[in-house]
Amino acid sequence: MALTKEVTKKPVTKIMDKMWNITVNLILNNDAIEVLNKDFSVRYRTGDVISTKEAEFIKLMQASIDAYKSEQQIYNAPALDTAVTNISNGLEV
Repeated sequence: MALTKEVTKKPVTKIMDKMWNITVNLILNNDAIEVLNKDFSVRYRTGDVISTKEAEFIKLMQASIDAYKSEQQIYNAPALDTAVTNISNGLEV
């Protein structure tokens, strides 16, 4: 499993006076196949420093990456393959 990521900015949207949503997109590829394409938004108020929003984005994005990786550990487990074979063998058609 060779994971690669691409992070890009999306248009900023105004929520109300002096408040916006900053949106960043994460595309996660597994062996060149797109497995995650998700937008993440963080609120920005007048006077905020954009660089302070980086940690929020990293936390949100890393949680999605970690969730995908843990799902793949279960999906790729030999025990799950064995269970599927046993289920198939246990069915009569």
